[in-house]
Amino acid sequence: MAMKRRRYYLIYPSKQAIPFKDDRILQIMLFIYLAVFAILAVKPADYYQWWYLNLPSAAIISVIFVVNRRMRLSNLSYAAALIFMILCTVGAHYTYALCPVGEWMKGAFGFTRNNYDRVVSLAFGLLMSTPVMEIMFHRFRLKYIEACIITIFIILAFFSLSSLFQMFSAAVSVSRSQIILNEVQGDIWEMQKDTAMGFLGVCLNMGNCIIIKIKRNQRIHMVKLSK
Repeated sequence: MAMKRRRYYLIYPSKQAIPFKDDRILQIMLFIYLAVFAILAVKPADYYQWWYLNLPSAAIISVIFVVNRRMRLSNLSYAAALIFMILCTVGAHYTYALCPVGEWMKGAFGFTRNNYDRVVSLAFGLLMSTPVMEIMFHRFRLKYIEACIITIFIILAFFSLSSLFQMFSAAVSVSRSQIILNEVQGDIWEMQKDTAMGFLGVCLNMGNCIIIKIKRNQRIHMVKLSK
């Protein structure tokens, strides 16, 4: 009985909200992120970019706490969000154009630019689609296939809004315009390629979810029934 409860707790969302003070695993994950944030906050490459590039992490934490009042997502979703936020924080510390991981990729794969931003875009689609899909499926009670498809559109919508935000912020702020020029690294198709990487990530994740569901002989066109 204990093993069954543990498996449900680790893989599937909880039907009931769990107060943060009683959620030990979520507390540990938040502590890990804050520890990484505090370490990388020491002497970042550029303080303005540090705070700006950490805005997505702040937004994710806010959304998680709002959603957690209604339902608890699976630990898999929280872990995916944690990994993505750490990737963003690393990029904010070094800036995406100078991140050591991207510099290593340039030497290893012969890239002409630092592609760490592409990695983060791929990670966003691959990782953040998990909590989005869980909310669509378990909270809004959509059919599984519908939840997966809508998740793809939500991820694409985020990239579109992000591109518009960057465009308008560059138009009104000289400092922000310089940041965008540094991130683009001479690639005029920067935003389109980032969107493509995010699209690839979410399609891989949602396709994998659908395949696993079918292999378990579960109907992807059915709505999840409450017990």
